[in-house]
Amino acid sequence: MTKYIIQRIIWIFIILFTTLTITFVLLKFAPEYPPTKNEEKDTWLEKQTSDGYYTSEYYDRNDPEQVAIVNYIRANDPGINRTVFIVEPVNDSQVIKVFYRVPIATQYLRWLDNVISDWNWGTSTKIRVNYPAFLIISEKMPLTFSINIATLLFYLPFGFAFGIIAALKKDTIVDNIMQIVVMLFLSVPALIFILLLIIVFSYQMDGFLPSRFPLIDIQTNAEIAKGYIIPVIAGGLPAIAGLTRLLRAELSEVLTSEFVLLAKTKGLSHTQAVLRHAIRNSLVPMVPVVIGSFAGLLGGSFILEKVYGIPGVGRVTLQALTTGQYDYNVIMVSSAFYGIVGLVAILIVDLSYGLIDPQIRMGAKK
Repeated sequence: MTKYIIQRIIWIFIILFTTLTITFVLLKFAPEYPPTKNEEKDTWLEKQTSDGYYTSEYYDRNDPEQVAIVNYIRANDPGINRTVFIVEPVNDSQVIKVFYRVPIATQYLRWLDNVISDWNWGTSTKIRVNYPAFLIISEKMPLTFSINIATLLFYLPFGFAFGIIAALKKDTIVDNIMQIVVMLFLSVPALIFILLLIIVFSYQMDGFLPSRFPLIDIQTNAEIAKGYIIPVIAGGLPAIAGLTRLLRAELSEVLTSEFVLLAKTKGLSHTQAVLRHAIRNSLVPMVPVVIGSFAGLLGGSFILEKVYGIPGVGRVTLQALTTGQYDYNVIMVSSAFYGIVGLVAILIVDLSYGLIDPQIRMGAKK
């Protein structure tokens, strides 16, 4: 088991490394979008130069020959404002700076060295100019995790309860009604649910719940807690429907299995057979689904965070992906965050099989 865990962790690093490498290369093929203000642009490009992604040349604004060279570069260099940037003198400086982006392969090696040796993921160009990209994402992680964990805790009890009821009442009027509701909730995306909840509980009920997520560090904890209700319900309703359907299918199959029938012949009532044997065996395929659903909730929170104004990782990532305003360093950190969460969830899912069913030994040889 230990050997298997070590192997899987190594594969996590390999897959994450490959994913980030592909993402880095693809982003670098696109045009660069440095800050627009001259002072901020100068600071960012100087940082890029110190990190090894750019080279720079300086020209004296008072020297006509050097000014002519800069003007020629501005007019004729095909990479101008894409891989070549000119910064006019900042403050009292008389220096015109020209920055050239180094080849992508060289940038990648230096980026990798910066991340491994200094944990330097670069600085933001648009979200918070010249602020470390890693800190931008890490500051948003607690809120994103807390909302998604709250959603998980909200939908699990209802999903399991409704799934068990549907299986026990299979092919009855109760089951038929529940299946109609399940299909309805699965067909309607979380975006529609959150809009309906905002309309009902915020607008029609005169602000009973906030129409946008409360401002952190400004509004009270009670107001912030109320801000969790709408996104948690909106994200949880489709999840409840999905879990109900899966558990109903698994439990219905287990209820007709031979070991349940044998338990009944030994004197157990139907309820005892279900509680002691059927539910436990149906959890073997269900628990991995539940664990994996957390990564799915994180991925699906992009739209909810955007619509409800939640200052989480998903909303920041969408801002960094705005057309013409790309913030590549923030995108890289966000990609690493979601990649790690997804890969760790897969590892936990694999390990959970052995915990649920002792007969399963992950990584054992045949």
